[in-house]
Amino acid sequence: MTLRTEAPATGAVPARAPGADPATRPVQRMLWRLAPAPAKEPTQPLTGRRVLVVGGDRATAERVRSALREQGATVAPGAAHGATPDTVVDLTLAERFAPESPRQWRQALLRTFGVLRDCYAAWSEETATDRLTYLAVTYLGGGMGYHPDDDLAQPLGGLWAGLAKTLHREIPNCRARALDIGLEAMSGLPELIVSELSRPGLSEIGHRDGGRWTLSPERVPPGRPTVRWSAADTVLISGGGRGIGMAFARRLCAEFGLRAVVTGRAQVPAEDTWEQYTPATLAQRRAELWAGHRGGRGVPRIREDIARAENTWELVAQLRSARAEGLRLDYRPCDFTDGDQVLALVAGLPELTAVVHNAGVDRPTRLPNKSDEDVVAVVSTKVDAFVHLVRALRHRDLKLLCTVGSLTGRLGGMVGQFDYAAANECLARLGMWAERQVSFPVMTLAWPTWAKLGLIANFEASLRYMAAMDVAEGLAHWRAELLAGSRGEVTFVGPLGRALDPVQALGYPLPPSLPGYAETYPKVFHLGVPEVFRAHDRLCSVVEFDPSTTPAIGDFTVQGTPALPVGMLLENAVRGAEWVVPQDLPEQHLQAMEDLWVPWPLLRCPPEGPLRLRRDVRAVGLENGRWTVHVTFRSPDMSGDLADDGGAARMRLVFGESPAAGAAHADAPLSGRRPDAAAASSVTTLLTGAPVLGWRGLAIGLAGWRPAGPHGISAEVGRCHPHDLWAVPRPPDCVLPIAAIENIVRAVTELTPGLFATPDPLVVHRLSLHGAAPERVRLTGDPALGVWHVDDFGSQSTVARVRGLAAHRI
Repeated sequence: MTLRTEAPATGAVPARAPGADPATRPVQRMLWRLAPAPAKEPTQPLTGRRVLVVGGDRATAERVRSALREQGATVAPGAAHGATPDTVVDLTLAERFAPESPRQWRQALLRTFGVLRDCYAAWSEETATDRLTYLAVTYLGGGMGYHPDDDLAQPLGGLWAGLAKTLHREIPNCRARALDIGLEAMSGLPELIVSELSRPGLSEIGHRDGGRWTLSPERVPPGRPTVRWSAADTVLISGGGRGIGMAFARRLCAEFGLRAVVTGRAQVPAEDTWEQYTPATLAQRRAELWAGHRGGRGVPRIREDIARAENTWELVAQLRSARAEGLRLDYRPCDFTDGDQVLALVAGLPELTAVVHNAGVDRPTRLPNKSDEDVVAVVSTKVDAFVHLVRALRHRDLKLLCTVGSLTGRLGGMVGQFDYAAANECLARLGMWAERQVSFPVMTLAWPTWAKLGLIANFEASLRYMAAMDVAEGLAHWRAELLAGSRGEVTFVGPLGRALDPVQALGYPLPPSLPGYAETYPKVFHLGVPEVFRAHDRLCSVVEFDPSTTPAIGDFTVQGTPALPVGMLLENAVRGAEWVVPQDLPEQHLQAMEDLWVPWPLLRCPPEGPLRLRRDVRAVGLENGRWTVHVTFRSPDMSGDLADDGGAARMRLVFGESPAAGAAHADAPLSGRRPDAAAASSVTTLLTGAPVLGWRGLAIGLAGWRPAGPHGISAEVGRCHPHDLWAVPRPPDCVLPIAAIENIVRAVTELTPGLFATPDPLVVHRLSLHGAAPERVRLTGDPALGVWHVDDFGSQSTVARVRGLAAHRI
């Protein structure tokens, strides 16, 4: 199905302030730069792997198979042999680009889609995160085309790079990667493939000059205006008959008085009939087409006919409106996938001064339902059309050539967009190639979703991936790039959405300049090494706390041994639980942590190295309208059922649409009387020789407790800043009031006078959250009753409540 755009029926796109639509957020202009990739990463053996090698030339493919067998892998001799592989090595097109044959990609890419379709059923059911791998090899010079000395031998490799970066959307546990080399490095390719398969990591890796490279975004403003536009200019816009192409054409005509020629595949009705194309006649035409159903015409065909009719009415309305406004806007029919039509169109525009390649087709559907015809239509409209344009324009003296790409290529597409992402990433690589073929600037603008304008079928679903860009803001960015005469790939990145999975999180650099960094980075920092992942259901990871990067470990002790403060364990639990909150729910906030059970020995750091824990996060689902998640921690070498394992820490986390929504439930009293010894012993088991806990107060400040009323105590304490807790270049922010939690635990376990003992394990009935931790809070509570309040020291507003954390009589 070809997706329709939602352009205004008549008139220009209404101007409005960027961000006026609540679904939109300002975007940042980002350039991608080569950056060194880690030289050494944890390796995984290839023994027992079932590997399928496809593509490339026969001799190289066999050398790769031999190298894999030497490492213990089981290598299938062909694509249809034996059991489903768990690893696919795709050598793609190991040959030089032939622009005179723009369809060079078809056989190789359709072969790749065929292999992935064969693997789809088994791969989409896989829950282990370390079994499945798709590795595509590209041949752009080892720097993904970004190094000035890259050969760019085969820019069509961008097809496989874009596909690989989208694979995780439908196969969440497939570690898809693109490995880029130069054709001159083919002799060492088998060893590079073995090396990269042995170490999971970044989604894009290049090898050149003896090093490993990846791409990292950098926020860069556009250049100063250097290109002058006037009424003497003529701009050709492919696919500009609707959507963002038409919107930009009107903007250029209105501002500079130039002539814009927009195109489409359909013929436009004769101008003397345009007055007949009204909303009323469109409704009549729809009714006529639906009447054909009684005559046996199928619904899909009727909908296609209606879509074509709507497109015609929209195009006529746009052209009529442009005439009424005095805009020099013309329409020419042209199928840009037909090289002869492109040559004829360009030849008929001798006054041409600039070209915008905007044509695009998107047919999103999951891989098993995506036909070869779909793939060819989507890719050809972007890729073949661009090659035809370059051949037609090669000897022209233009001001610039601008191609309209998409972030689906740079960062991966949505579900169903394998081919669309592949086409757009290839367009960016072809733009780099074209820059070397012509005398004028070539730029590729990679856009996010435009707010309800452009090739997008489900606007609301797209917001799970990234905030949309306001139309007025997008047109302003586009104008700035044309004035600057930009070169290369320019991306416009909005804040990342919630549709982030572990594979994507580990596959891309996450610099602070990336929009949405503050919201995304903490959960990535606490991700650990995933072992099992099921979207919206379960994430099991091994998390590590190294004393060298976690100074709070030395600040807290259990029996004199450095240990992880309980507040930091809870923070890690929260960040882990965020991975299984569904993206289709309204934005969720942590409301409460309930039924905490934390054995103190589990937190002790071993003398020989870092503290390693296996964190198992399991979604329970909606309970009373709140999303509930169970989290357990255990030592990696512990065995048995986690639910029955007394040596494991466990807790339940409750999320809702706002922190305040859970206030009434959170503050419900547990009991009106103070617990006696029998009640206390029923809550927790007191071990002989209760553990001795200690706090030094260097990383987490110690509160000065004082009496408050007949039974209570109170204190003030400052907020823990990230640099207090983590000795890393970019420490993550905390969602929990760590200092408050630690000082309440300390009051219960260390400062309570009389016949009380430290509870082991630590048991807390409920910790409710009502807002972000301010710089300073007031703590009040009753150690025997187990009720604690955390309030903003200045405003006195509620920050948190703790119930059921009490000292226990011996």
